Amino acid sequence: MIVAILFVSIGALCVYGVYRFFNPFGKVVNEELSDSYYYTRDNKGIVYSPMGNWFSLGKHEMEVDLSTFQVLGRDYAKDENHAYFKSRVINTPVDIPSFEVKSGFMPIDKNHVYVLVDDLYYLDTSEAEAFEVLEGADAQTYEQLSYDFAKDKNFIYRNNEKCTAVDRESFEIINDQFCKDFRGVYHYQYGRPLSKIDGANVSEIVSLTYSCIRDDKNVYFFLSYRGSEYVEEIIKLPFKNSEEIRFFSDYSSLIKIDNNIYYHGLIIDGVDASTFEELKYGYTKDKDHVFFNWKIIEEADVNTFKYNERKDIFSDKNHIYEEGKVVKSKR
Repeated sequence: MIVAILFVSIGALCVYGVYRFFNPFGKVVNEELSDSYYYTRDNKGIVYSPMGNWFSLGKHEMEVDLSTFQVLGRDYAKDENHAYFKSRVINTPVDIPSFEVKSGFMPIDKNHVYVLVDDLYYLDTSEAEAFEVLEGADAQTYEQLSYDFAKDKNFIYRNNEKCTAVDRESFEIINDQFCKDFRGVYHYQYGRPLSKIDGANVSEIVSLTYSCIRDDKNVYFFLSYRGSEYVEEIIKLPFKNSEEIRFFSDYSSLIKIDNNIYYHGLIIDGVDASTFEELKYGYTKDKDHVFFNWKIIEEADVNTFKYNERKDIFSDKNHIYEEGKVVKSKR
């Protein structure tokens, strides 16, 4: 055993030594903003390598003014002469002194807010310009609220387009899937229009998880699939006591509300909510039953049912189970 550990350790050190020997660059320029811009080994130049993975993703040596070079975001930088996207000079005329990148990905200068035309621009050899101007955006007041939303003194923007479906003054992002204004609560999903939630109480909205909210009467979340069934709808689940709302590891897939347990928005029949617990991979149990997804496994013995991590199987004193079904008897 000791010999094996010794060989593994020596092998790991050899691999690391080879990596360090062939590593084409030195320290990262600004590790807080980007893991892709590095000094050369002699500290006389800059190398762009996506996530520092030069072995798999390659590297690009850049011609920059080293004394004024600064990183602006993960894939953006500038010096006194040029702005750069990844390793390439940005050929859209921008104001270099005021050029910055909001939230690490949204380019802006004193005159305009810009939209990157093509993420592969740095590999493109055409003369197509890197940026388009975000028409109507006020660069002086523009603020990136999240990856999806931004605002200026006039408008709310969603994915680089004016969002006229909401009120600018009262607009708020609730979490990664919900937002609101004084008129209502909306679900948002990339590439689709905002979907208003009928009956939601705007003044009582609270975020429960990154994808689930509640008001004073109901819990809301968006469900794409229920098993293999394509659903694509907002699920609304009523509650009496907000203190009795509990999420398990899969968040909205499995929820305890009051004395009920819901799986993908459906009540699990026959469950004792006070003793209910999550196991793994769709298996759950209470004091009386073992469940797979939302169905009782009739053959399962709740007192001996367990997961064997070494063998990666579920079993009880009588059977071995896969996908909630008996596949082998121990008798």
